[in-house]
Amino acid sequence: MKHYLIILCLFVLCKQAASQLVVGTGAHWMSSGNVSVVLQDMNLVNDGSITAGSGSFKFTGTQNSFINGNSLTLFNILEISKTNNAKVLLSRNISTGSLISFISGQLDLNGNNVLMGSTASIAGETETNRIIGANGGFIEITQNMNAPNGSNPGNLGALITSSANLGSVTIRRGHIPQSGTGLTGSINRYYSIVPTNNSNLNATLRLKYFDGELNGQNENSMVIYQSTNSGANWNNLSRTSNSTNSNYVEKTAMASLALQTLANDNTVAGAVTGLTFTGTRKKATEVQLNWTSQTETNMNRYQVQRKLDNEIDYADRASVTSLAPNGNSNSPLNYQNIDANPYTGLSYYRLKIIDKNNVVSYSNIISVVGKTKSVKGGGNNNLTLASDEEAATTKTISATTSAITKKITVGPNPNNGNFWFSINGIEKEMIAILYTIDGKQISQFRVVNLQQQQVNNIRTGIYLLKIPGFETQKIIVNGGGNAMPQSTQSNNNSKL
Repeated sequence: MKHYLIILCLFVLCKQAASQLVVGTGAHWMSSGNVSVVLQDMNLVNDGSITAGSGSFKFTGTQNSFINGNSLTLFNILEISKTNNAKVLLSRNISTGSLISFISGQLDLNGNNVLMGSTASIAGETETNRIIGANGGFIEITQNMNAPNGSNPGNLGALITSSANLGSVTIRRGHIPQSGTGLTGSINRYYSIVPTNNSNLNATLRLKYFDGELNGQNENSMVIYQSTNSGANWNNLSRTSNSTNSNYVEKTAMASLALQTLANDNTVAGAVTGLTFTGTRKKATEVQLNWTSQTETNMNRYQVQRKLDNEIDYADRASVTSLAPNGNSNSPLNYQNIDANPYTGLSYYRLKIIDKNNVVSYSNIISVVGKTKSVKGGGNNNLTLASDEEAATTKTISATTSAITKKITVGPNPNNGNFWFSINGIEKEMIAILYTIDGKQISQFRVVNLQQQQVNNIRTGIYLLKIPGFETQKIIVNGGGNAMPQSTQSNNNSKL
């Protein structure tokens, strides 16, 4: 073994004069044991094959080094230890089975990709020592994820929590800014997250970043944007929480994962300010949408868009011309639109805001539940299905209906201070009470089964909705109003 190591060392030293280590065509480089191959101000050219074993390749020095060649290099441990602002640049794809370790310096993807083994990870990334990629390229890992809890595969910086089994998940991180309809720019980082099972995840996603990747974005107002069609169109998902000290933005209750990035919130931007958007199902076949703008400038129209929970993207439903005279108004304007919608699942709505220069921004996203069949029984306890209108006239409910699921539904949640809730599984009128997180009662509501109760202008904070016999529902309000909850059924006059 000692002779083998001496031969390797001689080979490296002989090639240092040419500033590169070359593994020629047909040659096979094999590292046995925990050998560390140190390349000081040298390139690595792999035209043959390299077996790294359990050892490492360490790039040091004060000059840039390149990894290239005709063959894919399979590193076990790749160490970056460059000084004097030098970096390691990829001229082809590489793979790593265990670790990419940053001591000092940067790894520039340079339009190429790093494929990580399922248990591999990145260590030591900082503001000055990290992966960059202004010319494109990505780093990717695939792992199985069953009910992950803050899982951060490969330490790429995308933390995922979900009670669902996501199956095999491929996570890709790149470092070029994103753009498209609904997004004019982003930070210099994006994540493509593709689970095998990608519906009804109710996932929490936390995306991390470095200050050096902000690309002109204001981190105090950054939110998560998502695209389900390879970056052509982007949806503003808002955020649940963020930290400018720990450099992350987090969003809860995500139904699915796709292509995500971070950028400034454009929800209330451009032609419209003070927009409030709500929706209520009035009939089994209709959804009533209401919105109010405080001011409109150079405004053209609103495009109502809808996405059912079994659909991939939003579709146009109706075009509503601005009520502002010549597109300009400094007074509140109220709009209403009825959407024909018999869908029994969740329907998501948003407003596409278009000014006279065809500049586009988007409203918040709201969700509306569908009308389901109610169950009623006859005297012989044989069950039949009745419509909601029929059920509303039924004075008694058979004991067999006790199997109906007891559930509180809130939408949207998190929200901007305007939300609705409904109760499923009660037989008579009950009282629902809204509390602050510290137990102060805010308001109470008289509710009946499947009735949607609208609540408006709640201040920013965390609230608890309680109904006897039901699991307490937590409600998160971001950027809420200054008033108490508005309800014609409320008999609590305390203020927030």
